[in-house]
Amino acid sequence: MEEKWYLENTGNINQMLRVRDDIDLPQTMEEFPHLVLLKHNFHVADDIMFPDPACLAFFTAFENNHLESLEEENKIALLAVDICEGLMQHYIYCKDPEEAIYACIDFLKSNDLYKCDFEVYNNDCGKRLEEFF
Repeated sequence: MEEKWYLENTGNINQMLRVRDDIDLPQTMEEFPHLVLLKHNFHVADDIMFPDPACLAFFTAFENNHLESLEEENKIALLAVDICEGLMQHYIYCKDPEEAIYACIDFLKSNDLYKCDFEVYNNDCGKRLEEFF
């Protein structure tokens, strides 16, 4: 599945916000109303406060190998990734938050250097995404 992303202009030089461009948002929110916000606090190593290459590689593999397969199984929809000043957040919309968290943990436990926290917003229906626009 070819995914299309665009970078949202945030006005913050220390922030990179990637948003999905290939999804019908209203339809997706009907199917996946709950938000699981995956948060990772990374070590800031430079002046612009972005993750080191190893961290980016781990989470790129997480997105491309693990989350993509969950999307193909129609379990989740990854709609945005926000990297800002020491915090990386994946906006994962789902049908069942508990199932989505356990599915993420299966991959994330493969490397204990990248500890993550989860926040669940039941029936968010895209409200957190609207904060960006």
